[in-house]
Amino acid sequence: MIINTIAYSADIATLQEVWNSMVQKWISPIVIMVMGTLSLKFLLNRQWSQFINFLTIGIAVAVVVYIAPEYFAQDSAAVKSVSDTAKMIN
Repeated sequence: MIINTIAYSADIATLQEVWNSMVQKWISPIVIMVMGTLSLKFLLNRQWSQFINFLTIGIAVAVVVYIAPEYFAQDSAAVKSVSDTAKMIN
């Protein structure tokens, strides 16, 4: 199965598509399993503050991992806005 994934990734044209493929097939399921397991551990032990802290940090990390590549892409609105502002300052 791993060899098929590597072979599939080698046939993809760009690194962005390789990243998307790896996120969909490997990273997302692993992140969801780890967050679910640790969340259940905190809930079953009635450690409410640790549960809320873990869930908040987990959501923040997930947002950075999954949204940042699109948000900071070369043709995104955020990058264009910062670039235009820098040009106006100079």
